[in-house]
Amino acid sequence: MPRTLPRFLSPLEVAEMFRVTTDLRDCMLLKCLYYLGLRNSEAQHLQIEDIDVINRTVKVVQGKGKKDRYVPIPGSFGDELRAFIQGRSGPLFAGRAEGLLSDRHIRRLVKEAAVRAGVRKAQEIHPHTMRHSYATHLQNAGVPLNVIQNILGHARLETTTIYTHLGIERTKEWVEKAFADKTIEK
Repeated sequence: MPRTLPRFLSPLEVAEMFRVTTDLRDCMLLKCLYYLGLRNSEAQHLQIEDIDVINRTVKVVQGKGKKDRYVPIPGSFGDELRAFIQGRSGPLFAGRAEGLLSDRHIRRLVKEAAVRAGVRKAQEIHPHTMRHSYATHLQNAGVPLNVIQNILGHARLETTTIYTHLGIERTKEWVEKAFADKTIEK
């Protein structure tokens, strides 16, 4: 049975979700899901001690498959992350009574941000949608699949190809490039 392609957001939709999320912790959580390509459980368990703002990497400890991996922190997000963790230790996203945020809370946060941002079919947006979007945007930027595979922590390249797919605009560019200045004689 063929698998359906996962939903992904455009960069503008992601940016709008960040813009409409006014609570700093919640916005940083959304940004970690997207800019680091984290799974919901990885964001829940992320410890400040695993963030290296000097070398701009995050150690994802015991992700799915019980493997540790390092994820690069992109651009100005590193500066935001540095300011957010300044002088703190323990879980990056503490919940009630300094416990971890619940899976339900993170799902609700993502869905509410999508609704407020006016994302199409917002009820279908989940934390994993941010990960799909991250992988798709990396691929559209020309990042090789094996690099995306390592960042996402996939054991098999086939798994990565499920998470990544070219957006229609990028596909149009490739098709146009393939047929540019080529005429077919009858």
